[in-house]
Amino acid sequence: MTRVVHLTHSKDLRTGGVIEAVIRLDESLREHGVESIITDDPKEAHDTDSHLVAHGLWQWPGAVARQCLAKYGTPYLLFPHGMLDPWFKRTFPFKHFKKQLYWWWRQGRILKDAQAVCFTTEEESRLARKTFRPYEANEVVTGLGVGDPPGKEEKQRQEFFTRFPELRDRKLLLYLGRMHPKKGLDLLLSSFLDACLEGETLVLAGPLENPDRYLNQLLTQTKGLENKVVWTGMLYGNLKWGALRSADALILPSHQENYGMVVAEALSVGTPVFLTDKVNLWREVTEAGAGVVAEDDERGVARLLHEWRSSQHVGMSKACITCFEEKLHIRNCAKRLIELLKDPKGGEGDKT
Repeated sequence: MTRVVHLTHSKDLRTGGVIEAVIRLDESLREHGVESIITDDPKEAHDTDSHLVAHGLWQWPGAVARQCLAKYGTPYLLFPHGMLDPWFKRTFPFKHFKKQLYWWWRQGRILKDAQAVCFTTEEESRLARKTFRPYEANEVVTGLGVGDPPGKEEKQRQEFFTRFPELRDRKLLLYLGRMHPKKGLDLLLSSFLDACLEGETLVLAGPLENPDRYLNQLLTQTKGLENKVVWTGMLYGNLKWGALRSADALILPSHQENYGMVVAEALSVGTPVFLTDKVNLWREVTEAGAGVVAEDDERGVARLLHEWRSSQHVGMSKACITCFEEKLHIRNCAKRLIELLKDPKGGEGDKT
């Protein structure tokens, strides 16, 4: 099999879930014996003995991949990574108008000419059809996910509690991700603080450097409430896994979330998840009985917290791990991609 080159506009982990997903997929492909590399350099795409995987829309990877198809006949797969979600259309109508113009000029043809457009969930595929016109793509649901969680569970817990001793012996509700308006953290904070019980702590883990207006508002809202809300900053390695293993549950109150790698990570260690129905993994979680799902409004987030306080998730740990193994393990996505790479028709006829 030819070499796989993942094209991504940035390797910076602070940019969010795309590069995290690319890294996991690259690692899994190599574990399956496929030569695979990641690059943020357009020049590395011009290798005729390669199969390109372009990640994301609106940046150079898709455009360069299509150029290589035209110039060398190099096939390419395309992962939109949630960038066709109609939430952006509703929330940023002016930006959507500009993107529609670009869609007519170039982006629509990039999708049309891809060997396959790879969606991470059925929900992402369904939503993608509602955003831009005309829309034509060879849709394939490949899934996504993470690998097996690292071992040394007790060491991870101890490192986490050594770094944050104030969290020992408390009931922890964990949010892990970016501090962005689409994440619904304003609703989460307001609802949590309105009914916070003794012994409960909301742990907010994510980047805090260079705070914008939104983050500053959240920080101000929690000033003087350090016993109820703890901001940890970014967590890596054992600290991150220690947080996931020590949390009573993970919460993701997003207004838009294409996949949610942290959901897969939490489930991999048996930690139940509380999600809105705008996290595209919500169907998989509900079907597996691995968490609780509600709408992404004030009432919905309040319901998630009520269900958490009512211990509706107790006993879900086994279902969480089963959900991860069967639906959210990255090996499943890697195997599907390998099938596509071997199939010159690009999975034609396997559309959603």
